[in-house]
Amino acid sequence: MDRREAVRLAEVLREECTRAMAQMRIPRHPKPYFLSYLVRHDEEHRVEAKFGALTMDFHEVRRSCYADVRVGSYRRDQVKSGGLREEINELESNELVRLPIAGSDDGLRFALWRLTEAKFREACDDFLHKRAVELNFRDEHAAIPSFEKRDAIDDVRFGKLPPFDREAAVQLVLKASAELKPLPFVRDAHVRMSAINAVRVFVSSEGTRLVHTKPYRVVELHFWYLSPEGIGFPQTKTWFVTDERELPDVAAVKAEALRLHKRAAALAKAPVLRAFSGPVLLDPKPAGLLIHEAVGHRLEGNRLLSEGEGQTFRDAVGEEIVLPGLSLRDDPTLNRFEGQSLVGAYAYDDEGVPSQSATLIQDGVLAGFLTGRTPLDKRHRSNGHGRAAYHQRPVSRMGVTIVETPHGLSDEELWHLFLAEIQRQNVPYGIRILDAYGGETTTESYDFQAFLGEIDLAARVYPDGRQELVRGVDFVGTPLNAIGGIVAASKRREVDNSWCGAESGYVPVTTIAPALLVEELELQAKPQRPMTPYAYPVPWETKG
Repeated sequence: MDRREAVRLAEVLREECTRAMAQMRIPRHPKPYFLSYLVRHDEEHRVEAKFGALTMDFHEVRRSCYADVRVGSYRRDQVKSGGLREEINELESNELVRLPIAGSDDGLRFALWRLTEAKFREACDDFLHKRAVELNFRDEHAAIPSFEKRDAIDDVRFGKLPPFDREAAVQLVLKASAELKPLPFVRDAHVRMSAINAVRVFVSSEGTRLVHTKPYRVVELHFWYLSPEGIGFPQTKTWFVTDERELPDVAAVKAEALRLHKRAAALAKAPVLRAFSGPVLLDPKPAGLLIHEAVGHRLEGNRLLSEGEGQTFRDAVGEEIVLPGLSLRDDPTLNRFEGQSLVGAYAYDDEGVPSQSATLIQDGVLAGFLTGRTPLDKRHRSNGHGRAAYHQRPVSRMGVTIVETPHGLSDEELWHLFLAEIQRQNVPYGIRILDAYGGETTTESYDFQAFLGEIDLAARVYPDGRQELVRGVDFVGTPLNAIGGIVAASKRREVDNSWCGAESGYVPVTTIAPALLVEELELQAKPQRPMTPYAYPVPWETKG
């Protein structure tokens, strides 16, 4: 899609939006007061190779539309529970979100009409159901408006999208994956490169028109190391960027593969740690994961409007919740940090609001929440964090989450403080978490308020500073205890670009965090089941 096509698409969307608002009516049912279309037009390429053989060569152009039809008024509409509890998979509109990618405007207009008609009927049904529920259950947020009205914005910002060099990508994955063949005990492996050129077009009945673009580039190295004892150690390295100049070449992928293989071999010989509770030093990326899971999701404002949420920090604004001097903000306007591109950055959120920096914790004190256009109070203003994927309703989500402190320690100072903490607690050892690759959290009120981080690499650290790798554990905890136990942070910070899944789907996010020393954190055993040996060796390991 080029700029001319994007502008024409915006014009068709605007015309259909105007027509729908003027004519869309069902007798004795509420009228629409707001309509927006968010079209996601993506061109994706994906190539993958295993041990020097191409296993995937994929190319797709896809176009989807999220239509937000709201009935009633800004004061009161059909959306309930902050939009978190919508069951969309069984709805008619779920099957209508895909739009034509080329051809006549009439085909496009027809698809928009079908989608909008379905969304309108579903909105009317939700409105009536919301009123029916209120016959038996009081709406605690009845005094708060349902949706924030915004002034119109017109911003066509069609940045040039880099073309995908398929041949170069194929050569990269072929050559890099072939380098994995000589590595002992590797029983599966791939190198994959993905490229998405994303175009976003947003129009609304308020008069807003937005066109913007963004490229995403990913190289993933993955292999499965199976020890002689039958324990599997999956190893993954992902380069996720918006600037393809930051992607690795064959030599860099090979070097990373050798590093991970050495790590897997060491882990295979490491003792198993079943459980632990005590002082923990988290390197920057695991520390960012801790903040993301334990704090970030609980500061997403839409959760404060859902009766099914635990709302851990709902009444804590103005209270000290972490170490004084530690601050947390989310700033999607930040595109780069120390030379690295940030995938969580964006110009406008998925509700048509300009992105802005949101201060969440200031000097240890809770200052606010991530918000979209669903008001948290009568004076609400969105800070541009309403985000979603595909056809889900946008809710407040993290973008570029930044942990800051003016009192950061050098790596050496933090290390000595860690050893001192081990000695102060008079425990046999502490744990250093060097790498982690994912996590999850539960925020619902009917479940445990807890989080989990999946550890890739950890070491037992003795009071004299001696380190010993351990395996078989993940870190877990409850949010208040975990963040309340932070006693120090490093000066050095690292970027972690990844995907985050929640009620509104998977969105790209970035965390920038220092290393953190936590007074007490708990580790629990990973689920593991040893495998029996393969019946015969892989082809290149056969002798004779």
